[in-house]
Amino acid sequence: MKYFTNTLMIVLFMGMTGMVSAEVTYLKSSAKTGSSLCVIVKDNVLAHTSQITAIDIHGGLVAPANASDQTMRALNNLNYLLKKVNGNLKRLVKLNIYVTSADLVPEVQNRIAKELKGKSQPACMYVVTKLTTPGALVAIDAVAATGSSEKISKAKIFNDDVSGFRVALLPAGRTAYISGQAVKADTLAESTKKTMEELFQTLKYLGGSRANIIHIKAFLTPMNQALQSRQVIDGFFPVDRKPPVSQVEWFSSLPIEIEMIVALPGEAPAARPEETVVYKTPTGMKASPVFSRTAIAEVSDRIYVSGITAKKPGNNDERIRSVFNQLKEIVGEAGSDMRHLVKATYYVSENEISGDFGKIRKDYYDPQRPPAASKATIKSVGIPNRILVVDMIAVPKK
Repeated sequence: MKYFTNTLMIVLFMGMTGMVSAEVTYLKSSAKTGSSLCVIVKDNVLAHTSQITAIDIHGGLVAPANASDQTMRALNNLNYLLKKVNGNLKRLVKLNIYVTSADLVPEVQNRIAKELKGKSQPACMYVVTKLTTPGALVAIDAVAATGSSEKISKAKIFNDDVSGFRVALLPAGRTAYISGQAVKADTLAESTKKTMEELFQTLKYLGGSRANIIHIKAFLTPMNQALQSRQVIDGFFPVDRKPPVSQVEWFSSLPIEIEMIVALPGEAPAARPEETVVYKTPTGMKASPVFSRTAIAEVSDRIYVSGITAKKPGNNDERIRSVFNQLKEIVGEAGSDMRHLVKATYYVSENEISGDFGKIRKDYYDPQRPPAASKATIKSVGIPNRILVVDMIAVPKK
């Protein structure tokens, strides 16, 4: 299937002040896979959702069905939610797709390609994990362009009472990506509480507030206690301002690790900042040459990269370098480089690759400018004979 680049220009009237354009570019799209190699968004308010499943949005459970049909219903539910914030499936930027078995990935991918035909081909990332919704084989969370560059002063969160799904609007402007943090405790619930409290200290250091948290992702075990963990997270927020939460099962001695995306709204600078991303280490934390504790995107532009795996099986060194060489090429074509990565999520299905992975990252990252990151050992990365997949967000280098 031939790849192509498609640019969607959304022009909005902003009162009587003229027009502002919000642009979404799909780089190397494929109608066969329903995805793009990466998606570039400029000057746009972005919607971030919770995990969406194939439930009946009026309160019913997931109907027994195959993964293809559940994917269709999950996308319909996603469209329903996005419409609440002036979005739709035609403006999708990124899909994180969670499946209960690696065998389901081709079926889900084919259905996504069919349902998104003639709409958009977002960047896509597949993760194999248990799901909290009974009967669910598939869940999806999304980032979507709203077509707006409205200067909203803080995050807007919509909790849909009918479906229970959530969506938050990320204002155009500065955004903090906080690496996964973890505080060990005897129970998952207690670990969740302590980790959230530590994250709020990081947030305070950045000058942010919990009212501007856009999305929370938790890597946790055991998954049969995920609901209780989410209830602990929700308990830190007002009833009508609970941010979207995504949960992934991981295999670790730690009960949970939590990462955050946080809006840092403020007065827009008179000129484009010289540095498009700034890396910070909060007080009391140790800096690392392979990941930053926090990365702050100083501009509204974002580059979302589809999950990258090795081009072919090989030893650990070959697999890891294949992934990073592809990443370097992709972000370069999108107007960025390896010094302007803001958020990485590394999924591995065999923990023995972790040692080599940590060493080889040093060959590709500036030790003063590595991305914020989380690394999770999961059941499968969803592709036969692959044990590593990298999910990345970058910003332009200038």
